Amino acid sequence: MFDRFVVVDWSANSTPKRGRDSVWIATRDAAGLSVTNPGTRHEAEGTLVERLSGGGSTLLAVDFSLGFPAGTADALGLTGCSWTAMTSLLAQLIVDGADNTNNRFEVASALNERITGSAAPFWGCPPSRRTATLESTKPVGQPSLPEWRSVERLLRERGHRPFSSWQLLGAGAVGSQSLLGIPMIMRLIARLGERVRVWPFADGVRVPELDADSVVVAEVWPSMHPLALAEPAVRDAQQVVAVADWLTALDRRDEIGELFTPDVSDELRPGVVDEEGWVLGVMG
Repeated sequence: MFDRFVVVDWSANSTPKRGRDSVWIATRDAAGLSVTNPGTRHEAEGTLVERLSGGGSTLLAVDFSLGFPAGTADALGLTGCSWTAMTSLLAQLIVDGADNTNNRFEVASALNERITGSAAPFWGCPPSRRTATLESTKPVGQPSLPEWRSVERLLRERGHRPFSSWQLLGAGAVGSQSLLGIPMIMRLIARLGERVRVWPFADGVRVPELDADSVVVAEVWPSMHPLALAEPAVRDAQQVVAVADWLTALDRRDEIGELFTPDVSDELRPGVVDEEGWVLGVMG
């Protein structure tokens, strides 16, 4: 189904960094496996443009949330398609410099101000970055929006422990990566055009229709997959390779299409497709 698999472990570092807790990119194609560790998100984005411009169909799998819990766009006063409105807003607000300096905490604080006027729902920042509408610790009390997306609730019911999109800081947190990663995907779309489709928002919970040079972007959660590589390799590097191997194996068995058709109920489907998204490999 795909000629190439590119798996990305994104990072929210505010300074250039390689090694643990930095950006890792694994690519599997006819030439074999390559693993790169760019020092900045700017460099990583350039690498992705290169990988996605080489011809052939590509599955770009990213390890950050591509959507937010249902109701987020409404709470922000956004109109139209919830996912399109939210991604457009983040693309406008986020500033991510070539040296990794970024304004994610300021953006989270501003979004909290619009949603609740308090330090919720986003939370988690260094003490020096605290504001009246962003705290270092999780706010106490009834949340204004759901803590989990539908797919995360399902994962938790099955004994997994995904992190909430609202948590910006701490081991395993994904919120900062999402705030910085979603605008990156929007820039890829702006540069590469309609050949880039983001699943399931573009076409629904179904197998994408591919052209010769199509790029399908989908969310993955690497912690679902056992690691085949031994220490002392960096865990992040192990994970992107494990996911690339998993996807490649499914593709060779003509089973990868099943990943795009999880059993999402009619009740949940509108929210999943219009705002929340889904994790590839969680079958419902």
